[in-house]
Amino acid sequence: MSRILLLLDQKENRALLHEELARSHELVQAEDDAALDGAFDLLLLDGRALDRLWERVQRRKEAEQPVFLPVLLVTSRPGVKMITRHLWRSVDELIITPIEKPELRARVEILLRARGLSLELGERAREAERATHVRDDVLAVVSHDLRNPLNLVFTSSSFLLDVAADDLPKLHHEQLTMIRRAAGQMNRLIQDLLEVSSVEAGHFPMELHTEPVEPLVREACTLLEHAAASKSIHLSCRFDEAAPRVHADRERVLQVFGNLLGNAVKFTPDGGEVRVSADRVDGFVRFSVTDTGAGIAEDELSHVFDRFWQARRSRDGGAGLGLAIARGIVKAHGGEMWAESTLGQGSTFSFTLPVEAP
Repeated sequence: MSRILLLLDQKENRALLHEELARSHELVQAEDDAALDGAFDLLLLDGRALDRLWERVQRRKEAEQPVFLPVLLVTSRPGVKMITRHLWRSVDELIITPIEKPELRARVEILLRARGLSLELGERAREAERATHVRDDVLAVVSHDLRNPLNLVFTSSSFLLDVAADDLPKLHHEQLTMIRRAAGQMNRLIQDLLEVSSVEAGHFPMELHTEPVEPLVREACTLLEHAAASKSIHLSCRFDEAAPRVHADRERVLQVFGNLLGNAVKFTPDGGEVRVSADRVDGFVRFSVTDTGAGIAEDELSHVFDRFWQARRSRDGGAGLGLAIARGIVKAHGGEMWAESTLGQGSTFSFTLPVEAP
């Protein structure tokens, strides 16, 4: 049952409120101003009380945030004109005397419903915060207790393959290769989990410098030249020679390019085309990666940057974190990332980076 605090001087109004609200709510008539420090879901007060207590009411509302604590003012029509701006900041709704019972019930129920929704959202926010702490604890275990033995497996299998490759039977060589590949995949997954957690927490380390556009684009293309050539994919780079320098972390930007270009090459059929471009757009440089692959369905396009999500075309065992991390990196730079696609024709992933300050 909702608890309503009454701070009303006029006996007639107090009586009417008790008559209309006491059956479905717990009413508390304040004996003194200290009642504002108690527990309640709605404050009903008149002009005199508001004029006297508006600062305390405002502080109480602020103390409840982000939960909404509603305040309903009961006043006369002439009294409305006398309420100053600072008093209005403490009031969420008002009702004019003489009080109409249906209007009173409606306004009270609307405010209490808003309070209830606010409490529910507050609880969900606390649950999300608790879940985040649990996730961070798990990631701490993963990053330390699991990574060390994985590194041992990877380095040991690599050592055997490098040193004793000629002496190993073919079957043993194949098994060791599989072990090293699996350990490498798990290490990359752990790194992705740690990075997406850092992105969400806003603790993503970056070293920002002014970077020329041309070397960024050329190096990004160089990273995937071999992979593109192995599928006879034509990889082209185009950039605006007059494009200004960008304010960016070079390694992080190349990480973004690596993800976008890696996806483009992976999902473009043999003999297709992948294009990289860079153009000045207002106070940003827009970078785009376009492929001639199968494209992404419209109902999937809005999900491509979601964590742990993969399009139907890419159920290849990855965690679905690459694009989420890439967008987080771009946002940490103050830019934006988006995708456009036509099924059967290909996709374009674009992102912006701020230009160097003049």
